[in-house]
Amino acid sequence: MPKNGLGAIVERAGAPIQVEPIEIDDPGPGEVLVRMAASGVCHSDVWAIEHGNWGAPWPMMLGHEGAGVVDAIGEGVGSVAPGDRVVLTWAVPCGRCRQCLRGAPRRCGHELHQPPRVHRASDDEVLTGVLQCGTLATHTVVTEPQVVAMPDELALSRACLLGCGVSTGIGAAVQTAKVWPGATVAVIGLGGIGLAALQGARVAGAQRLITIDVVPAKLEWAVGFGATDTVDASAGDPVEAVRALTGGEGVDVAFEAVGRPECVRQAVEMLGFAGTAVAIGVPPVPSELTLPWNGSNRAAYPNKANLLITDGGDPIPSEDFPEMARWAIDGSIDLDRMVTREILLTENDLTEAIRAMLAGEVIRSVVVFPGVDPRGVPAVQA
Repeated sequence: MPKNGLGAIVERAGAPIQVEPIEIDDPGPGEVLVRMAASGVCHSDVWAIEHGNWGAPWPMMLGHEGAGVVDAIGEGVGSVAPGDRVVLTWAVPCGRCRQCLRGAPRRCGHELHQPPRVHRASDDEVLTGVLQCGTLATHTVVTEPQVVAMPDELALSRACLLGCGVSTGIGAAVQTAKVWPGATVAVIGLGGIGLAALQGARVAGAQRLITIDVVPAKLEWAVGFGATDTVDASAGDPVEAVRALTGGEGVDVAFEAVGRPECVRQAVEMLGFAGTAVAIGVPPVPSELTLPWNGSNRAAYPNKANLLITDGGDPIPSEDFPEMARWAIDGSIDLDRMVTREILLTENDLTEAIRAMLAGEVIRSVVVFPGVDPRGVPAVQA
């Protein structure tokens, strides 16, 4: 039987957020209806508002970093059952593309499509969620591979971050760059993804963790997550600062978590010999990148530099998310400190969450749906 709910909807590029009534159909074969418990407000939601939903039609339902409780399942679903606590994910290997078929599912382009089960109540328009999820709503319907069961010990108000920001940053460190024990690492940009990359590098055994940003509060956050050094990029050339900290040698791995081409260039220029730069942030459209190729200690060619691009941390969610959940439970990673504010599904709260995120005042604002997950814990307010 169809359900009624609320969802955060954007009508067209650049339009304001409207929280409107929605109608949710029963899940079809291979589909899962989830009652949302929590959803983070992520930079990718802002990117989608400005640029569109990666080819999906308007109107769009916001949210892709969510967790909830399975409400109903469609025919053939066997991995979860009603009542299960789950995290949603957009980065699911499809099993059909060239990368998957050659045995490299972590390089999949994630070409899945959300079932057309959610409608705007006012005109019955089908709503596609950001990155095929739509978690800034009371309910959403996704395909079975998009839900991953979570242990009871982890509050869904924290587990939701695994759906994008945390898994992207940690995956960039552990899976894409394959940071090793003793490595020297730099992280450019200390929002949610950059701080997750910092935690991932620390879990992987990095010995030196150099963090770079222009916001003093973010540099303070990084120290709390294990940074050994901080660089204020507004005070001078961050590449020279990183090279000075490493005795001129540069770093083994540099992560760019801003989404700006000039920061990708800085990541490459920070590398030591045979180092690896990983571009994580989603860049503007259009954008171009120019690299120094030869003739200096920053040049890519004589340094045998590697430049990798990660798509959401290159995860296999069914394998990686349970491991990250265990790390959160045993204290190897800190999800509590990643949640700066807990908010409600209102237009004012969502608009303020985006403003605060862009201003660098929060790591994550998380929308919580009272009564869905009794294991939720209150966040410290900024």
